[in-house]
Amino acid sequence: MHLISETGLGIILFFALGIQGIFMLACTGRFLQIKPEGQGLVKVVNCWNTLVLLFFTPVIAVLLMSDHYPALDITRIALSNWLIYGLEILGILLIFYGTGLIVFGFLALRKQFQPGGFSPRPDDSLVTGGIFSIIQHPLYAGVLSMTLGLAFAVQSLFVLALFSIHLILNLQLLPQEEHLLEEKFGIEYQSYSQKVKRLVPYIY
Repeated sequence: MHLISETGLGIILFFALGIQGIFMLACTGRFLQIKPEGQGLVKVVNCWNTLVLLFFTPVIAVLLMSDHYPALDITRIALSNWLIYGLEILGILLIFYGTGLIVFGFLALRKQFQPGGFSPRPDDSLVTGGIFSIIQHPLYAGVLSMTLGLAFAVQSLFVLALFSIHLILNLQLLPQEEHLLEEKFGIEYQSYSQKVKRLVPYIY
């Protein structure tokens, strides 16, 4: 027994991805690139982001809507109904929360958006308003939240592994990106980073 059907969950995923894509295009004038930019760790992280958002998540959504996902994901965990209900509710909430972070991140950044790990451009200013007033990296946090939410919603060790890899890569990249921000904005960024948490508002 499930609180929401596989088809319903697939539709929610597609809706979340569609909303993100619309706001990214409207606010930044660009969409996720099939050929990610950067070198070294930056390119690895941007490739992984693209893979998660443009391949794994849409494929899982299609498989859910076509009722093929349960048969193909052998890593799904068998749980009691009450625990499944709880994980599904938490998972769906995390998917919507992650979508909200991403949408408000694009609204705050607009044309200042660029892929993770790059130096701020000469005309860029430090964005501290909107969602950035409560979290430093809403786009990273949003994708992480969505992936973790999906893992909970489908009770899949495979998707949980995707989340874990994503978390490790982002935690490796964040210090590099923050160093670039500090180089560009100096005391202004130092003051901001001391007041605002990285990925989880008011916690971390």
